[in-house]
Amino acid sequence: MIEDTGAKRFVLWSGLALGVLAFAWLFPGLSEVGLAWDEPYYFDSVRRIQEWFGQVLEGPNRGELLTQESVRETFNWRRYYNPHPPFYKLTMAASEAVFGRWTGEFVGYRLSPLAAFALLVACVTWVAGLTWGRVAGLGAGLSIMLMPRIVGHAHIGATDTLTSLAWFVACAGLMLYVTEDRGKFLALGALGLGVALATKFTGFLIPVAMLMWLVAYGRSRRAIAGTILWGLGGLVVAWALNPLMWHGPITETLRVVQDSLARDEVIPISTFYLGHQWGYEVPGHHVVVMTLITIPLSILVLSFWGGLASLRDWEDRPVEGLCYTQILFFVALLAAPGSPNHDGVRLWLPMFPFVALLAGHGFGRVGDLIRRRVPRERALLATLAAGALFFIPPYVQTVRVSPLYLSYYNELIGGARGAARAGMEATYWLEVVSPAFLERIGEELPDGARLSAWPNVSHYQWLQVHGMLRDDIVVTSQMPADYFVLVARKAVFQPYHWRIYENVRPELAVELDGVELAGLYAWQADDTAEIDPEDP
Repeated sequence: MIEDTGAKRFVLWSGLALGVLAFAWLFPGLSEVGLAWDEPYYFDSVRRIQEWFGQVLEGPNRGELLTQESVRETFNWRRYYNPHPPFYKLTMAASEAVFGRWTGEFVGYRLSPLAAFALLVACVTWVAGLTWGRVAGLGAGLSIMLMPRIVGHAHIGATDTLTSLAWFVACAGLMLYVTEDRGKFLALGALGLGVALATKFTGFLIPVAMLMWLVAYGRSRRAIAGTILWGLGGLVVAWALNPLMWHGPITETLRVVQDSLARDEVIPISTFYLGHQWGYEVPGHHVVVMTLITIPLSILVLSFWGGLASLRDWEDRPVEGLCYTQILFFVALLAAPGSPNHDGVRLWLPMFPFVALLAGHGFGRVGDLIRRRVPRERALLATLAAGALFFIPPYVQTVRVSPLYLSYYNELIGGARGAARAGMEATYWLEVVSPAFLERIGEELPDGARLSAWPNVSHYQWLQVHGMLRDDIVVTSQMPADYFVLVARKAVFQPYHWRIYENVRPELAVELDGVELAGLYAWQADDTAEIDPEDP
């Protein structure tokens, strides 16, 4: 841990600066990414929460609104589609309430995950900078800031970015308390744990993920006592932030755990991987392969460099140890039988900040090498050149795939085109159906045209109700229709979807590197024999 006060101040301000830069960079694109599969359900729930808060603040019926029945009716609405604890929706409700009049409703909701991403960039920069110095801090911040899949999720109003931030803060806070013996770090870690518990079941895994690290680095009485306080503090924060826990905290906690552990029975989401449609379970190597092909190559190189450089004397390297244990935890968890692996890398996004930490450490080692080999007057210029070498390529890649961030694949597999040849999923969350694509559909379709879609035709009905699709178009699940939108989520393709995708040229298409992600098809009279009338 660096001791110089000036260096600490630089690290803090550079982290804040990178966070602000990340927010400013991505803000204009919030409206360009299409609504993801889960967002309509979440946004409808957020509106109900806003209405509930408005009635509570008005006052006359406050007592009735705070009863268990009223709270559950508001925050437990359509639980099948909203299975997560509601804190992330509270943050979206707040950001839209404050800024929605200027940004518009949907961008207002999405300001919340973008702010969480900006804070994550700042936190990663700060932790790496405190540990390995200024160059490492900047390298770590740029690494997390230039991972296209992470950037994509920062645009989407869902649980994942906030959970990633909370996971990182929870783990880093406890780690810094054990190593530095400062109560403020313990409080920060407990806050992060509480936010994670109040956002997603994933948060309940944080103590398990920290166990291996605590065995290696936290065997003192103070560390054990601090860990207990960290856990209890996290529970208190979670109960305070989750209105569903106000009346029955134990019951609600058990319900969240039970719902999440039974997802293979309730929502057995499938995955397309290596040319096969897999059910709920995929091969154990899926998590490793997908991680290696969805992080820009130069950042992977830096993270391996940082990781290998720390293996010697690992007992004296608690921050590096935290990165190792968190990465190993996610790999082991996702490779275990029965673990969900659907939706690209979304389910293990909290692992990526620790990869970025190691990349920052690797870049710090590059800086050390430059200082030893290059004269002082040219060291800064050489370090900037090294930064350009490692970080300009992922920046260019991130900009180039915008707004199709979740379809990004790196150089190891040959980008989106190479991934398609290898049988990887092209897209999964409907966000490729962007406002620009919907506008093109509106221009293409004649008045009163019948439009069907696959998958999730109700998504388009919701878009139409909210003014994102022309209102005279008849959106229907009945086939055949005049036009058909097919999104290339190959995990749910039926045989006739494959025939369309592989043999028919769409009228309009969303493509990345020549790979079709979504297409609008016009039906011909003789196509009807090829259509399965059921909509599974």
